[in-house]
Amino acid sequence: MSSQHPIEALAGSVRLAPYLKEAGDNAKATDLYLWAGDLAGALHSMIAFVEVAVRNALDVQLVEWNRTQVGQRGRDRALRDCTAPLLYELMGPKRLKFARESAEKEARRRPKGHPRRGVPVTNDDVVAQLMFGAWVNLVVPVSGSSRRQQRLWDEGLNAAFPGIDSSDAGRAKVGRQLERIRKLRNRVAHHDSLLGVEIDYRLNDMLAVLRAIDPRLPALAMARSRVRAVSKDDPRRRWNAR
Repeated sequence: MSSQHPIEALAGSVRLAPYLKEAGDNAKATDLYLWAGDLAGALHSMIAFVEVAVRNALDVQLVEWNRTQVGQRGRDRALRDCTAPLLYELMGPKRLKFARESAEKEARRRPKGHPRRGVPVTNDDVVAQLMFGAWVNLVVPVSGSSRRQQRLWDEGLNAAFPGIDSSDAGRAKVGRQLERIRKLRNRVAHHDSLLGVEIDYRLNDMLAVLRAIDPRLPALAMARSRVRAVSKDDPRRRWNAR
């Protein structure tokens, strides 16, 4: 049996380091690590809600926009030879290629008895494989000029967020919120430390984006959300109160 403390054996020294630094000993670090895992789970559920809402809101607008660019085949905006040049550039050739190949791979894996076994890949199959970053990049670039995003926004993508200003200032604002959510999503997905994350602010970002899409969505998203309750249960609050 290892002489390591269980939390060290589980997390490893590098991943555990920020928890030990914050807690001071293995017992407290364990408490903090378990809490952070609970928080990650609560955030994952909330981020998933936002991600689906954003993807669907943007995609609805892309259907008509892409059709006006390339004709009727543009309704299948994510399939090969159906994506308008601007959308192709913003989605990213590598991202689209990966999403298409992943959709085709999933289609081949459909077991006997699957209702869509043998059915060709559809636009929706590919869309489901696109990562959140691909959608965020339609609104705001990770770096560099936002000229292409501005054009797509002005030509109709702003309608995905009817609750905000349709000007470029509105695009920039919701873009900053989406980018912060994307970064948080990646931290949660890769099990990174959440100790320095300002949870209330990030939750506000998510609710603001949902509200911009549909004013009914924040209440729906929070109906079963545990983010606020888990955040308040941060063990550091108990330590500091003593």
